[in-house]
Amino acid sequence: MGHLPQDARCCRAALAARRACGPDAFVLELAFGQAFAPLAPGRFAMLAAADGSGPLIPRPFSVYDQLAPDRLSFLVQVIGPGTRCLAALAIGSELICTLPLGNGFTVAEPDREVALVAGGVGSAPFLLYARARARAGGRSHFLYGARSADRLYDREAFQTGALRCLDATDDGSLGFRGNVVACLAAELDAGRIGAGALVCACGPEPLLHAFAAFARERGLDAQLSLETYMGCGIGVCNGCPTPTAAAGAFGDWPYAKSCLDGPVFALADVAI
Repeated sequence: MGHLPQDARCCRAALAARRACGPDAFVLELAFGQAFAPLAPGRFAMLAAADGSGPLIPRPFSVYDQLAPDRLSFLVQVIGPGTRCLAALAIGSELICTLPLGNGFTVAEPDREVALVAGGVGSAPFLLYARARARAGGRSHFLYGARSADRLYDREAFQTGALRCLDATDDGSLGFRGNVVACLAAELDAGRIGAGALVCACGPEPLLHAFAAFARERGLDAQLSLETYMGCGIGVCNGCPTPTAAAGAFGDWPYAKSCLDGPVFALADVAI
C-alpha cells in the first residue's frame, strides 16, 4: 500500500491571482516562496484559508499548472462552503497547503498514442499532461465534456497545438452532442483514436463509472484519477477508501486509500 510522498510538505502560500472561467469556476494562482520540483500530472494539494474563514477540514485540488518552480495554479469549481471561501479570499491572503500529495499519471512515451478524457473540472490534471506531451511529442487527443459549452472551463488553455482537442456537450451547444464517453466511442469507431491508445480519464463519479464500464467492454488500456472526498490527504483519516479488484495490483487488500495509493489508478486495479 502507498506511503506519504517524500516531497510532501505543509506550508503557507499567498493568493497571487484569481481569474474566472465559466459561470461557477475560477483558476487560483498561489505563490509559495519555495520551489517544487516538476510535478507529475494528477498530484494534488489540500488547501484551506489560513484565517480560519473556511471549513475546518481542507479541500483537495489537483495541481492545474506549474507556472514557475514556486508558483502553482488550481482549477476550482464553486460547489460548497470550502470552495466559496476560496472564491471570496482577497488577493494577498494566506492559505495553508499540504502538497504535493498522491501519485500522478505517468506520461506515456512519444511513440504511444494517448487520449485524455475529462468532464468539467476533471480537466485539471490534464494541463500538466498536455505540457509534458508537448515537450516529448507523440499523438495526443483531449476529449472534454460538460453539460453545456460555458462549463468547458478554461478550454482555450488546452488548444496549443500539442493536443487534438474535441469538445462534447450534453445540450449540443459546442462540439459533439452527447457525453464525453459517447464522443470517445465515436472516435474509436471511426479509427481517429486507435484501439491501442492509453486512455486516461478524470471527472465526476458518474462519468468515471460510465468510462470504466466502457473501457472494460472495449478492452482499453485505461487509467483514471478519482475525484474522491478526502479528510486529511495523508492517509490518516481513512476517509477515501476505493474498492480494489481482486486480480489487481493490491492483491488481498479490499480497499485502497485514494490519497496515498491514488488518486491515479490503473483501471485493472480498482472495482468501480
